[in-house]
Amino acid sequence: MRPSIIFFDEIDGLAPVRSSRQDQIHSSIVSTLLALMDGLDNRGEIVVIGATNRLDSIDPALRRPGRFDREFLFNLPDQKARKHILQIHTRDWNPKLSDAFLGELAEKCVGYCGADIKALCTEAALIALRRRYPQIYASSHKLQLDVSSIVLNAQDFYHAMQNIVPASQRAVMSSGHALSPIIKPLLERSFNNILAVLQKVFPHAEISQSDKKEGTKK
Repeated sequence: MRPSIIFFDEIDGLAPVRSSRQDQIHSSIVSTLLALMDGLDNRGEIVVIGATNRLDSIDPALRRPGRFDREFLFNLPDQKARKHILQIHTRDWNPKLSDAFLGELAEKCVGYCGADIKALCTEAALIALRRRYPQIYASSHKLQLDVSSIVLNAQDFYHAMQNIVPASQRAVMSSGHALSPIIKPLLERSFNNILAVLQKVFPHAEISQSDKKEGTKK
């Protein structure tokens, strides 16, 4: 049927960068996809769209003219967009959240994508549910819940924000969080090298560290 739209989500998994370390199957898939896209111009009224969050992992041949030659970058939502997303996910709530609170919450959700904001609303609702009915997970019997009695407040959202890792922090390690026990051994050598350089620049750091060791021995 025409017009037609073909959408590839996570296209980096379908057509990754070809290399000698890949098997023949991956290279054949990429080559076949390139050959099919070269013939789309003659068919007319067919739009091919690909989405990825790893642009560097896509085979460069896909980004040449005549294939995916138009690229659009969608950044994380700004404060206005975050407020609008919050309004969408809370519009059916009763009582409704005030516009002022949604604006304040949107200001605090820097680095959140749309899915993160949806997860935040869901987590806040679950926290309010557990606060209103603390026995819900402790009882094996069916409980009759009065949904109208569950009222969310600001503390529910702030508590939920502690459980949500925004998209901007999932790709990199936040400086405000301790390293994971799994990652720490992998970075131990680099950490020791950096520490050695810092101790040369700041000799007092070496003294304080040796004092700390002596105090521990005592």
